[in-house]
Formats: sequence, structure tokens, C-alpha cells
Amino acid sequence: REAPQPADSNISPPLAGRFLGRLPSRAMIVGLLRTAAAAATRSGAGRATAALPQSVVAAKATSLPFIPTDWIFRFFPYISRDRVRFLLRFNQISFLMGLGYFYLWAHAPYKCDHYEGFYESPLYRYTRGELEKTGQLEENLRIKVKHFYPQTEE
Repeated sequence: REAPQPADSNISPPLAGRFLGRLPSRAMIVGLLRTAAAAATRSGAGRATAALPQSVVAAKATSLPFIPTDWIFRFFPYISRDRVRFLLRFNQISFLMGLGYFYLWAHAPYKCDHYEGFYESPLYRYTRGELEKTGQLEENLRIKVKHFYPQTEE
């Protein structure tokens, strides 16, 4: 059988074969997109977010930390009466909660973050022991400068 001729008869049969050769690739792309759309519809990926109320879905972006925004509007109307004032209070509360987290929770006192009591690694203890054996540690401590300004002898 001969290949079907295109509607335009000015195209020679070899050129017509190249023209018709492009159509299956476009059809395959459209078929692939249709299959992907059908698979996404059947998978139910979109149903999980659709089942939740919009206030719950958007709570992460529209609420004070740990406090739902609708509670703010219901129980604290003096904070949310004005949009600009609410934004100001939101920033102030968030800043204070950040400081509180940093200084009250994340800041761990007495965790070797000072010079008086630091962790002595095995390499440090070995090197210090070797200096003590040779007497170099006492010499280093004798000539070590322990003050920035010159001291007067009294």
C-alpha cells in the first residue's frame, strides 16, 4: 500500500513522509500527558488537602506562633482591631518569642562555652602530658603574658 497523500498535493511523497513522521511524536506526548493527568486524578493526592478546612491548611502562614488566628480575633479584639496594629503586635510577639526561645531554651548554661572549663580532648591531654614530662609546660606558663597592659611592680 502507498502512504496516504497529504491534502496539499504540491508536497512530494518523500517530503510527505517526513511531514507525517512528526505526528506520532506529538500524539505520543498528548497521550502521555493524558495518562499522567488520569493517574494524578486517581491517586487522590489532591484529596488530602481538600478534606481539611482552609483555616487549618493556611494556619502555618496566617497565625501567630502556636496560636490560631481565629482565636486572636475572637478573644483579643483589641489586638486585631486595626490591620497595621495587628501586624505590629504580630512582629513584637514573634520577636519576643524568638528571644525567649534563644535565651531560655536554646541557651544551655555551663556547657563548656567559656574559657575556665573547656573539654580537654585526648590529643590535648597527651600533648600537655608530654610538655610536663620535658619541663616545657612550666617554661611556657612562666613566660605567658596574662595581661594586655604592662603591669607596675608593687
